[in-house]
Amino acid sequence: MNPPAGGAVSPLIPALLIAASSASVLSTDLYAPSLPHLPAILSTDATTVTLTMSLNLASFSLAQLLHGPLADRFGRRPVFLWGMAAFVLTAIAAASAQSIEQLIAARILMGIAASVEAVIALAVIRDLYDEAGAVRILAIYGMTIAIAPAVGPVIGGFVFVWAGWRANFFLLAGVVLLVFALAARWLPETAAQIDYGALRLRRMAGGYASLFANRTYMAYALALSFGLAGVFAFITAGPFVFIDGHGVATQYYGFFQMAIVAAFFVGTMIASRAVGRIDARRICALGVALSLAGGLALIPVVALAESPWLITAAASLFAAGLGPLFAAAPVLAMGAAPASGGGVSAALIGSLEMAGGALGALGVGILPDAGAWPLAGVMAASSVLILLAYLAAGGSGQPVRRRS
Repeated sequence: MNPPAGGAVSPLIPALLIAASSASVLSTDLYAPSLPHLPAILSTDATTVTLTMSLNLASFSLAQLLHGPLADRFGRRPVFLWGMAAFVLTAIAAASAQSIEQLIAARILMGIAASVEAVIALAVIRDLYDEAGAVRILAIYGMTIAIAPAVGPVIGGFVFVWAGWRANFFLLAGVVLLVFALAARWLPETAAQIDYGALRLRRMAGGYASLFANRTYMAYALALSFGLAGVFAFITAGPFVFIDGHGVATQYYGFFQMAIVAAFFVGTMIASRAVGRIDARRICALGVALSLAGGLALIPVVALAESPWLITAAASLFAAGLGPLFAAAPVLAMGAAPASGGGVSAALIGSLEMAGGALGALGVGILPDAGAWPLAGVMAASSVLILLAYLAAGGSGQPVRRRS
């Protein structure tokens, strides 16, 4: 089922990757408006409820380190399909949870299953596209999957009001089941060859060790990680700050997050239009500058004139910068990695990204309850760390080459 070498890539392939990524994003955003209500519903506290987010992201991160070698050993298609099937089952388990402990367990397993798409999407893009094509596809990819975090909290808020928090996970299971059915019919195998030794422990350890020692690869991967730390700080703390702190109605909270995702959409559109005019590193630099401005702006906003609107404006500038960053940095990181073992290099990028997301979510959860200050502090720190990682990357890396 491999696409013909050198031939045109079917638009169905990125479309399926986009659908899978959207479902994965919905696994966090869809139920976000329910978070402030879960302590009372499940007889727990807010800190424990935030573990359903941070531990989900931690398992999402760590599982990718295994999914990458699995994708090199068995191929992209079978690993993807098994992951999507498990995703459906864990969403049903979360919907059926009777206690906070059961919900946390289901969310951990959901992270393991949902992380498959992150590895496979980047590996498939590397399999099929050169540097310019990969940046363009990742920019389009970012614009389209931005729809999910934009509409997810809006849908989730109304679903919570109409049918309760469990209905969000049943809805998610239905979406993922549809993705599975489409992928079973249309997703081809894109790996150039099967690496039968990819799961040997020494090979796995050596492959990851070489990537950790690769300064350029790690710098760009960490820039992405710090970007997601800021994103998930907002996703986790935003509902508490806006709904509990400023009295925003649960069903309307999603519109504030929609504005932030719209800014990300604009950023990815800028990146897409810049391809061919400026190189990937300059596209990345634009994203770094915008994110730094937005992250640092949150400090005076919270100190001097805190309001949902001003917090949203600063967070939107941060998110606009992530559009160019997430279009260009993965390509630059993969270009600096060895040509072989695309699954491993894709897996480590995804793992570090979600580890950053987990730390961002955990950070706002464990910091002292001080209104919007934990959110502002984590996002500002994330923006500074993005800049430092970009500066550490130095040169532009090697171009990504399409497989022959």
